[in-house]
Amino acid sequence: MKRSIVMLVVFLFIGIFAFSAITSISDARNLKDLKTVVVRGVVTVEPGPFDVNIIFLQDKTGGINLYYRGGQFKDVKRGDLVEAKGYLWTHKNNKELILESDNPSHYYKIISHNNPLPEPLIIKTADINNEKYEGLYLKTKGKIVEIDKFDMRKIYIDDGSGKGMVFIRENTGINPAYYKVGITMEVVGVLGQYMSAYELWPRDINDIVVDDVFPPEVKDYAIKGNYIYVEFNEPISEKSVVLNKTIRILKTNIKDYKLDKTQKILKLEVEDINKATKLVLRSVADKNNNKMGMKIIKLDLKKDSYKNRVLFDNNHGQTAGNADWVIDGGYSDFADVIRNMGLKVNEIKEDITEEILNMYNVLVIPEPNKPFKETEIKAILNFVKNGGSLFIISDHGGSDRNGNGWDSPKIFNTFVENFGFKFTGDDLEEAPLAHIYNHPITEGIRKIGVWNGSSIKLLNDNIKVLIANSENKPYMIVTNYGKGKVVAIGDSSPFDDGTGASGDLLHNGWQWGDDAKLAINVIKYFIY
Repeated sequence: MKRSIVMLVVFLFIGIFAFSAITSISDARNLKDLKTVVVRGVVTVEPGPFDVNIIFLQDKTGGINLYYRGGQFKDVKRGDLVEAKGYLWTHKNNKELILESDNPSHYYKIISHNNPLPEPLIIKTADINNEKYEGLYLKTKGKIVEIDKFDMRKIYIDDGSGKGMVFIRENTGINPAYYKVGITMEVVGVLGQYMSAYELWPRDINDIVVDDVFPPEVKDYAIKGNYIYVEFNEPISEKSVVLNKTIRILKTNIKDYKLDKTQKILKLEVEDINKATKLVLRSVADKNNNKMGMKIIKLDLKKDSYKNRVLFDNNHGQTAGNADWVIDGGYSDFADVIRNMGLKVNEIKEDITEEILNMYNVLVIPEPNKPFKETEIKAILNFVKNGGSLFIISDHGGSDRNGNGWDSPKIFNTFVENFGFKFTGDDLEEAPLAHIYNHPITEGIRKIGVWNGSSIKLLNDNIKVLIANSENKPYMIVTNYGKGKVVAIGDSSPFDDGTGASGDLLHNGWQWGDDAKLAINVIKYFIY
């Protein structure tokens, strides 16, 4: 009897040890899909730059992408030694280790902090196309020979060995508009694959060094009160800003200026804005002392006013999965009607800041699939509190299109309770909706549909319900916050015109009933 018990304990110990044995990353990469393994490595990409549920680990043998489906990596930092258990999967030809949030046997744990990162492996640009380097932390350098005209995030560099792609992923904070054909680019990052293309993925702006030979350019400008905001395509040198000399305004003077933290937005305080006719910039330089020539901007107090400008968010997974809620995709008709109203429409592909929002009257956030940073939430709240207008477009519960554990109701609920409501995250479907209540936004509206959307829970009496379903569940609401206006709706489909990227399963709600008119009414309510 005792012998049997001892043998059982031995077998259990051997089984547990075998089950939890560490597999080298290179060996793991060679295993078949769905094979469960435990790997251990140093974090070369922390959660955030690519998404909250994506990190990269590297040991002495190789590197691999970890994808936490339905969850997020918390408290994991670059340089941490992390152990993880999951199964192998090839997604779009990219080898990944998948951790399922609802699988109790899957896990990750931090073994130690502040470990030195592996030295990036130096490769030729042609080696970006070599699968053996997939998942590894790499470094290369070459001249920019091509930038994809349809997607400027795809930058091709060549050191003479052959061109390879540097791909600027969302959430890295890197603006691809900085880069032009002809300059030399040195890049560190990890190598990934998407379908047949191999891509080198830098993690943030510090992973790229360029021998910039191009002067800065004015990207945009707006007038607000006695201030003129000038946005450049790259950071400018504060030394080159000499008021009423390198930068001046005809018929009046500049009293003061301020550069934002990115040093891309210049805020000019004007002595008498009503007298301003032209903004003249000359010899304004970037960080590498590349000086622009003379730029003369004719000012129109009405046309250039922030009051006539609408900004769409395109930095929080608006194209994840089947989503395509962008102004050159599924929301292109929406953007077009705003332009036809004589308004200017732009989109933002970087972090939302107060300085950027100062240039706009309306912010539209269509169904995000990546959470907002605390600094962004603060900027949005202050924007509305100080008189800005915010259009929040959510979707049904479980509409997590990138598997990062965050659907749009959960993302919005990180800050909309400040406005006095929250999304319930349920799933409404009704066309037409039963109840439409009187308000300027619903004027002339008779038929509105919801195709899988969330209802809204009211947290105070200041919320006005605009539309509700047959069970009197609020679907669209309006309220005020400080000096500003907030409108929220529980579904992204009504404003989808069905013209997204190939393969996206979209719903053309724009042509149905009064959906398009509803969108126009919201913008009119904000602007007029």
